[in-house]
Amino acid sequence: MGILQSEGFDRLVESVAAEAGAEEGAYQAAHYVATIGGRLSPEIGIGALTRGENALLEAMRSSGARLDRAAADRPDVHRVAVTSTGKLRILRNGEVAPPGVTPVGAVESPGGLPADVDGEVERQDRLDRAEESACRTWLLHQGDSRVEQMLDHLRHTLQHVGPMRVYVGNSCYTNLGREGNLVGKSIAADSDRCTLNQLSATPVANWCAADACFVVCMTVLISSGTPSRTEEFSGTQLLPGRLEEFLEDRVLVYDGKVLERRPEQSSVDRIFALAEQARSMRVEKLQRGFVAYRTIQSMTINKREHFFDSLVSGADLPEAFAQIVRDFVPAADSADIAALEVTWSSLFAGGLTPTDEAFTSRFEEAVHHLVEAATHATDSDVGMSRGPRDVARLGRLIAAGSTEPGHWKTNDYYCCVVPSRSFTRRFASVPDELPQVIRAIAARMRWNGWHFMPHASGVADDPSFADRDWFFAPSMPDMTEWTSHHHRGHIANGVRHAIRVPLSLTLAGASRPGIHDLRLMRSEGSVYAERELRAAVAMGEILRGLYQAHASWLEALQQDFTVSDFGNGWYQARYRADSLTTATAGDEDG
Repeated sequence: MGILQSEGFDRLVESVAAEAGAEEGAYQAAHYVATIGGRLSPEIGIGALTRGENALLEAMRSSGARLDRAAADRPDVHRVAVTSTGKLRILRNGEVAPPGVTPVGAVESPGGLPADVDGEVERQDRLDRAEESACRTWLLHQGDSRVEQMLDHLRHTLQHVGPMRVYVGNSCYTNLGREGNLVGKSIAADSDRCTLNQLSATPVANWCAADACFVVCMTVLISSGTPSRTEEFSGTQLLPGRLEEFLEDRVLVYDGKVLERRPEQSSVDRIFALAEQARSMRVEKLQRGFVAYRTIQSMTINKREHFFDSLVSGADLPEAFAQIVRDFVPAADSADIAALEVTWSSLFAGGLTPTDEAFTSRFEEAVHHLVEAATHATDSDVGMSRGPRDVARLGRLIAAGSTEPGHWKTNDYYCCVVPSRSFTRRFASVPDELPQVIRAIAARMRWNGWHFMPHASGVADDPSFADRDWFFAPSMPDMTEWTSHHHRGHIANGVRHAIRVPLSLTLAGASRPGIHDLRLMRSEGSVYAERELRAAVAMGEILRGLYQAHASWLEALQQDFTVSDFGNGWYQARYRADSLTTATAGDEDG
């Protein structure tokens, strides 16, 4: 799978540090590091700095300071540096580079930095420390029971959400990789490596202010929306002041009026009140039919929530995709397609016999062709859609209150993976790699089905899942950029930019989030635009309708059906070298 593999995050940070060292200006070098060579927005990259570092950065810019790479190791000068997590650090005169921090170059100002810069840096640092201390003071008045409840809630949430990394001053809090100090993929819930467990065993009076600040602010952040809020400050400083600005912005986005500040209200009470207002107003906006989505900057796993300005409709549906729908459902009229409400029952009226012998059933044939159409309509390299192999059995088990679905194996799920023709041609010199790549993608997506099922089927709180690795099922579509450097599978398969549209399914009388999805990815080229995400959401809604019609049809007939296509053998046969030669002969379509 070598032709797709990226260099990985560690090597990327090394190359960015070297490239920044070639800059003449100290500010330009710092900006290059902060944005990870232009791959990260300045808002997030600079948002990782403390107030004091920001003051130094501004002094570097205003004075036209130059970068002296040869003096990078001198501790008696200000220096631009980068951490192993890709964060910009500005080391001060006399500050020794801590472990994991690599100096890039010294700050050399021909005319000298502003005379009052040191005093301004100290003043800004005191503001940061005051915000942190206010959190510890607030916790001291809450009582041990309330504090332990907060720690328990954080442990539970962080164990079942994606990776995040935030900063309080120069302290890093993350459940990602080798730097992890919070429960997550790398650290068990009861591990003494988890900072939350260390805090549980320590009186609040003995906590450092940064730890108190993290506990308070992360609790507030989560309470303002969904559990995935944990990622919305990822890669940046998490302090009450920045959080207050964020929450006020959320209230405005949700079409509300920001609560007035009461004179007697503490800064921490203020952000808790804003969080509750944001949470309730978000629910109201979603109930009015607005669609939320997220943009993900994977260099720092930063995820931001947005809303489409208008409802997604058939106007967002690519015509080529709509034509595929008509091919399968000739009775579908323009009004149905415009409303994204295709009546799929006619597809099953004559049974499930496929028209193409490459597929076992008409259902699998339809899924494949819709995913293929979505792939080409969005100029993607690969499209995919996953789900449970036996949805009828899943519905019966959920109706019976069984926990069994949460214990299914990854082979109880399928993923339909469809490469574009241009992507397929890239493997002309290494044809044996293509089925390996497709199988690897399908395997990872099947694992996602396994990962979300305890929550999706509503049984995650059962004691049998106490030690089971599961995530909250996704509910918002998202666009990801530069995702090819952290995730092991994405590194191996070059998943640079991606779209994900989670698809719910109504089973046993309730909506089950994330049972299916539609995913699209690019291994090179430009990031996806909002219009392409809107198209994906529209196509996903059509696909969701097919999944729902199929599940309802099976339930009505009390009929079992197991998806048998889209397994390793199926992909190996479809994408082996000799079959590709026949399929792509004379094909000029990109």
